[in-house]
Amino acid sequence: MLALAGWQGVACAVDVYTIDMNSSKSQYSDSHIVHLLQAALDASRPKYGPYELKIAQLRMERDRLMQEMIKGELVNLSGQVTSLEWEQKLTPIRIPLDKGISCYRISLIDGRNQDLFSAVRNVEQLKALSLGAGRQWSLTITYKQAGFHVVEGSTSAGLHGMLAAGRFQHFPRAIDEAVYEQAAYMPGFPTLALERSFALYVPSPRYFFLGGAEQRRLAQRLEYGMQLLIADGRFDQLFHQFYDALIDKVGLRKRRIFRLENPLLSPQTPLSNKAYWFDPLDPPR
Repeated sequence: MLALAGWQGVACAVDVYTIDMNSSKSQYSDSHIVHLLQAALDASRPKYGPYELKIAQLRMERDRLMQEMIKGELVNLSGQVTSLEWEQKLTPIRIPLDKGISCYRISLIDGRNQDLFSAVRNVEQLKALSLGAGRQWSLTITYKQAGFHVVEGSTSAGLHGMLAAGRFQHFPRAIDEAVYEQAAYMPGFPTLALERSFALYVPSPRYFFLGGAEQRRLAQRLEYGMQLLIADGRFDQLFHQFYDALIDKVGLRKRRIFRLENPLLSPQTPLSNKAYWFDPLDPPR
């Protein structure tokens, strides 16, 4: 287990946060999550005292991770796309940790099929093209309920193999995941490409979730720190520091945006709080 950041006094109780490595699968959001956590916990220190932040050296699929989070022994903190089950069984901090950028999905495709996607003008036409998604992922049920033809796989690596084999036509990913995975899997699939014309928007924020015996105090502290960052502008600054170049790289502002409803979204989702959300129609900084 790697102790990433910590500070403690001689006789003080220390709040210990142990985050899983699955919280972000790319260098982009991983770095953002770590910086956001450290900034929020540092901001909370005058009120709450010392803390220690660790990264658990484990990777596991989402269902098992939730069970380990409930126990809180190996891991008690994770940044995950929300679901009703996670919100019911763990303690969520209902602030989209990446300002909702993960709600925008761009697809990995066989680049030889770009013309097929460029011809798509609406969601109904997009539904005619098969997509790949993970069996345990929050959005898979949403895609199915919306009427998409979904081909399921067990892991991201397995789904990439299925895409290369032509088992489905596109693989929607958060923009950081798409850029990272296109580079990672291209050596074995030379025509793997980022689809260039559209993005799929599904309201599905990524929250911090807390588990274990101290989850309520740990969640209160982290939310307090995040609210301080929002109030003084550092929440936005960190977002732009880590995501502006990526947003430009994938041309998000130039893409057609196809919007889906998410009937599984909790009514407690803070959709009306504009400070929490990125909007590609806002002028770039």
